[in-house]
Amino acid sequence: MKTRHITIGLLLKNNTWLLFCLLLWGCPGKKEDPQPDKQPTAEEIMIDWAKEVRFEKIGVSPGTWSYKDIVFNAAVGALLDNDNRIFFSYDNGNTWTERLKITGATLKSIALKSDGEKLFIGGVSVGPYTFGAKFWVYHTPKNGTISLDYDGEAILAQLNDPIIHDFQRTQWNDDGSVYASFGRTTKMDGFFGNITPDGRKIFSRRTPSFSRIDDREPTRQQSHCAGFYIQNNSATTVLCVYEYNPTAMMGIVSPYQSGSKGVGNSWLRLALYWKADLVYHIGQDLTGKHAVYVSQANRLFYDGKYLINHKNLQGELQCASIDNNGYLWVGTSNGLYKAAKKMPELPKTVFDK
Repeated sequence: MKTRHITIGLLLKNNTWLLFCLLLWGCPGKKEDPQPDKQPTAEEIMIDWAKEVRFEKIGVSPGTWSYKDIVFNAAVGALLDNDNRIFFSYDNGNTWTERLKITGATLKSIALKSDGEKLFIGGVSVGPYTFGAKFWVYHTPKNGTISLDYDGEAILAQLNDPIIHDFQRTQWNDDGSVYASFGRTTKMDGFFGNITPDGRKIFSRRTPSFSRIDDREPTRQQSHCAGFYIQNNSATTVLCVYEYNPTAMMGIVSPYQSGSKGVGNSWLRLALYWKADLVYHIGQDLTGKHAVYVSQANRLFYDGKYLINHKNLQGELQCASIDNNGYLWVGTSNGLYKAAKKMPELPKTVFDK
C-alpha cells in the first residue's frame, strides 16, 4: 500500500513538471523589435549606379561628328565639335542650335559665363609654337546676335612673353575670371592659370608645381596641366597634372586639390584615393557634389575613383558634363551621348564638398 502511494506521487510530480514544460514551450515569448532596414551609403549608391548606367546617342546635326567639349550652367548649355562649330541649348540639351563657327583655327575648349551671356574659347598656338595659345571672347546673348568681344594670344604674366602651350580646358569662374589648363602633345610642359577677360591677354600662373605644395618648397618640375574643375564655380579646385622630371627622364601623374581656386600655398596631393590616372577632362553638376572624369585609356570615372561602365559608348571619350536635371553627357569621337538614368540622390551631409 505504501509503495502504491509513492508511485502515484511520483507520477503526479512528473506530470506537473511535464505540464509546466508544455506551458512554457507553448507560451509566446517577448517579441523582438524589427530591425530597421539598412540604408545604403553614398559610396554604395554610386558604385551601383556606375555599374549599371547606360547611354543613348543624341543627334545634334546630320552626320557623325566628334565632340571636344560640353558645359552646362543654370542658363544655357554649350557644345563644341571638331568642325569648330559651337552649339547652344536653352532647354537643358533637348535641342541644340549652331550659333557660331570659327574657321582657320583649331579649338580645344569652351567656357560659359554663369549667365550664359559670354563665351570663352581656347585654342592651340598659332604656327610652330612661335606665339601664345589663341583664344576668343564672344558676347552670346540668348536673344540677339553673337559678336566678338576680342581675341588674342595668351601671354604668361611672370615671363611677359608669349607662351608656347595649347589650351587644354577652361572654366569661367564666379569671381569673373577664366581659369585654364595649358600643355602640349609632348606632355612635357604647360601651366595652370587664370585671366579676367576684359581685353587682357596675360594669364597669372597658378600651377601647383610652381606653388608651395603641402607647405613645402616648390619642385618647379615641367608640368602638363590637363583636366580640372572648380567646385560649384567658386570653391575648391581639382586639377590633374602630368609632371616631367628631366633628371629621371620620366613623367608622373600628380592630382591636386586646392583651397581658394589654387591661389597661394594650398595645393594638396590627391594620390591617396585617385584611381583615374591622367585625366583629360572633368565635368561637374551645378552643386559641385558630382564630378565625372574622362581619363586616358578611354575610361570614365566618378569622383576620380569609381570606374563607370560605358560599354555602349562608341569612339574615344573626350569630354563629359552633367545637366541641370542630373543626367550625364559624354562627348566622343563618334558622337554625343546621354545617360539613360540620372545621377542618384545621395544622403545629405555625405559627399558634400
